[in-house]
Amino acid sequence: MQDATMSDTATSDDAALDGPGWRLIWAMWICAFHLIVVAVAGGVLWSSSYPGWHLILLAASGFASVVVACCWLGSSLYVARTTGRWSRWLLIAPVIGVLTLVLLGTGVPLNMRWAANRDAFAAVVAGHPIPPPGSEWQHFTVPRWLGSYIIVGAAWVPGGAVFREDQGAFFDSAGFAYLPGGPTAELNADGWLVRPSFRHLGGGWYSWTGNSS
Repeated sequence: MQDATMSDTATSDDAALDGPGWRLIWAMWICAFHLIVVAVAGGVLWSSSYPGWHLILLAASGFASVVVACCWLGSSLYVARTTGRWSRWLLIAPVIGVLTLVLLGTGVPLNMRWAANRDAFAAVVAGHPIPPPGSEWQHFTVPRWLGSYIIVGAAWVPGGAVFREDQGAFFDSAGFAYLPGGPTAELNADGWLVRPSFRHLGGGWYSWTGNSS
């Protein structure tokens, strides 16, 4: 008798979950949830499109990612327990997560954003002679916005020019550099570029991070 009652209850639950009202609620939840997933993934990717990282956006996106993962796990367990089935829609969030990690690992966000903004930086250095080795740093004024990046300083340096970006790299400095001949030891100087690390962006352009003095 008890088994029959439990069976009837389970059948009733399944019928309710398969009803039009449940399907509508589930469809609305799926749409809303995946819009949030896309927004969180976009925040993570945008935070890595800087020469360093956007610390506040990264922290917020990281926290939101944990919340989203918990919601996904809860939804998966609820659907499996109440229907005994697996919803294929629950595969979308993990796919977005894996794709986000792949894009982060290959540096796509920075490369794509830089490609869209490179001309603004190129216009600044166009026609200016490249300072020879041994030259002194000469700071010069640039627009606050170069493309979609906020620049808080620029200087002609031995072998090219460096631009300091507003967000930095956590507690260090970060930015872009035009160095047609490549980075040299002369760039390791007091100021922005203390023990700098360079990443080639193509042509004579690099992103850089360096310890703040």
